[in-house]
Amino acid sequence: MLSESRKGFLVVADISGYTRFLADTELEHANGILKDLFDAIVPVFENSVEISNFMGDAIFAHNDDMTILNSQYMLDFSKDVYNSFADKKELININTSCVCSACKHMKELDLKLFVHYGEYINQSLQGRQELAGSDVNSLFRLMKNDVVEKTNIEPYLLVTQQALDAMALTDYAQNKHTLSQNYEHIGEIHFVVDDLSKHWKMHREAKRYYIEPDDKLLFDEISIEINASAQLAFLIYTKPEWRQRVMHADKMEIFNNQSATLGEGTSFHCHHGDVVFKMEITDWQTSHYVSLKHMLPFGLFMRETTEFIKKDKGCIVKTRFSEIEPQDFLGSIKALLVRKKVRAMMAEGITSVHDSMAELADELAQSKH
Repeated sequence: MLSESRKGFLVVADISGYTRFLADTELEHANGILKDLFDAIVPVFENSVEISNFMGDAIFAHNDDMTILNSQYMLDFSKDVYNSFADKKELININTSCVCSACKHMKELDLKLFVHYGEYINQSLQGRQELAGSDVNSLFRLMKNDVVEKTNIEPYLLVTQQALDAMALTDYAQNKHTLSQNYEHIGEIHFVVDDLSKHWKMHREAKRYYIEPDDKLLFDEISIEINASAQLAFLIYTKPEWRQRVMHADKMEIFNNQSATLGEGTSFHCHHGDVVFKMEITDWQTSHYVSLKHMLPFGLFMRETTEFIKKDKGCIVKTRFSEIEPQDFLGSIKALLVRKKVRAMMAEGITSVHDSMAELADELAQSKH
């Protein structure tokens, strides 16, 4: 039975070296390693996209939520998948003293990701739901390519031009490999290749700025349950045009966004009349949390972590602010003087932002129907 066609993002995560690894190693240990690696990336998939199929050495998924269009969401998701894979592989390697062939050759395993955008249908075959369509075929054909030969990059993220157009990322190809491949019955497909190992190195070296509930806080954690998935709530809070709305800003300026994408180091300048609030992204994980550094007068600053917790229906948004941080002894005195005012202003402000997020989430939910 065929369903109505849909448009959305299609993604495959493919473990390279899988066949050789199974053939040349002890099966019991090999399966244990592969299970650990899949266990590391499946939660990232489940939190961000809809898994369509497991295919031995690969995961096939899709996302037809139109609210993620015109955003870098699928790029961040892909990097999070690879970082989780590489983190787990490194952890297994560090914690094992086994000298079997499987453990010795584990380093040869790696991950490639493919992201496409197009039309597909959901069909039922012998009780199983599977996606079908020419764009699905194109995605799987792309897995057979000469990217490594042309770029010497492995692991990599391959993003088709159709996907980039759907994300509205016109400058993403800067400093990356722009390639094309011709396939019989499909024609030429244009795509951009990015080096995932480079992003993992940055991920490993980056300092984590995550404020825990039991850290010293400016005031108690503030939370709200909203009618949106964790991925949509994350976008409402970070996508510039939506962030401007929920923060009730007259204007939102963005600085230090690399290749037109947001990330660590990106700054938001929120204009409220003559007052400008400046904050910088210091850490984030797609659909999970975002941490910001808020610039205050007198050289003071404070940190924020807002996290998005998935529920059966909707999600819970939780925001925590650190105590005000001074740069020197004189700053400590200034922090004491402004603490009460900043505390009241931020508590009232984030409550208003949460309420606006809930309002926008309801509007987006209604527009779907």
